[in-house]
Amino acid sequence: MARRTHGSTTRRRSAFVMGTVLVGTLAVTPAANAQDPIELEMWSWNNEGAYPLVHEDAIVRFEADHPGVTVKRGQSNCGDACGVIYLSFTDYLTRFRAAIAADEPPCIAQIPWAGEFRDFVNSGELIPLTQAITTGFPAFFEPIVDAVSIGGEVWAIPLDVNTLQIAYNKTRFDELGLEVPQTQGELQAAVDALGEQGLFGIAMGTRDRWSAGDLFFAQVAYTDGTNSKLAQADAGEVGWDDPAFAAAADNVAAMVASGIFAPGANSMDAFVGNLDLFASGAAGMMYPVGNFVTAGVADKVGDAFEWSLFPFPKPDGSTLDNRATGGIAEMFVVTADCAHQEEAIEFLRYLVDDGGGAALVANDFIPSWDFPVPADKSELYNNMVTAQATANSRVIYTTQVYAELLNAMQGVMDGQPGSTVIEAMVSAGAQ
Repeated sequence: MARRTHGSTTRRRSAFVMGTVLVGTLAVTPAANAQDPIELEMWSWNNEGAYPLVHEDAIVRFEADHPGVTVKRGQSNCGDACGVIYLSFTDYLTRFRAAIAADEPPCIAQIPWAGEFRDFVNSGELIPLTQAITTGFPAFFEPIVDAVSIGGEVWAIPLDVNTLQIAYNKTRFDELGLEVPQTQGELQAAVDALGEQGLFGIAMGTRDRWSAGDLFFAQVAYTDGTNSKLAQADAGEVGWDDPAFAAAADNVAAMVASGIFAPGANSMDAFVGNLDLFASGAAGMMYPVGNFVTAGVADKVGDAFEWSLFPFPKPDGSTLDNRATGGIAEMFVVTADCAHQEEAIEFLRYLVDDGGGAALVANDFIPSWDFPVPADKSELYNNMVTAQATANSRVIYTTQVYAELLNAMQGVMDGQPGSTVIEAMVSAGAQ
């Protein structure tokens, strides 16, 4: 991609903000007015499960309708070479920031929907998509639009939504006469019963940190019955030492101490070591699981046993109904230094048009807009759609606080007290 000066980038950003650049469905193929073929570069870290198939479906349809415009090919697990450059999540943001600093970012990039998203918006490295989504895009769920809106502008296209729940071995549970746990006490009893058979309880992989953070969010869903404290803390309206957060961290620490989780979580990547434990039958449960990885779980488990999902159980004594946590799974932005912004936006339309919705549903993903669910969808899929209706937030937008939460939660997984999480969050929030 050609390097561009920051001056030209600023002019382009201003044009989009003021609405002086028409961004709509392309009336003619981009190649018709191009001297050279156009190649779009798109980055993602989701090369597991069926995401590459969804991406490739949109790419094939887009390229067929727009001769002369291609999406740069990278390697993934969908068979042959597929569209999209897939990078490890561990160093994804480091490489993305480096590409931005060099004025050579990809045109289209997957972005985490936590604090990093807000940082990139505030730095001026992305273009607003407020006007673009009025043409050729579906009506996204209102809470999802709110999640990708900052300062009155929409900055990302949400592809799908998810819920995080516990996968469990239904076959093993039935053999042991175990019911789906409704409280953490019942969860502990199930883990104890599994242990008597030489099995682990919940397999987790927290080496890449985010899943340890989601243990905290799963508890906040119950310690904050209003589902508002995280947003209030981001806005400075309550402290990061709020009792709801302290109770959530303490809940996780207590579960670690009681042996609910399989040992070695911090040494395993999510959906690698923990998935192997679950799929082999060595662990009766696995967390976190959502539609972003159900295809990968199904591939690993095969016909070895039946499995399903249930929300992380509420603490003993809670009067709340059980609920999952959730939000946006994949979302994509267009960078300000992209030389082909209009073509990039046009490609994003293909990710979320009727064909894109059908590809998502066919692969057990939940579109971020109202899309008909076929009658033959599985019990597992309908379970996830139902859980979506009551899913609580799992996001902190204040980058330093979120980063310290993840670091401190890894310490909790190694046996440190929940208070270390609160101390880290408070310290980060004061910076």
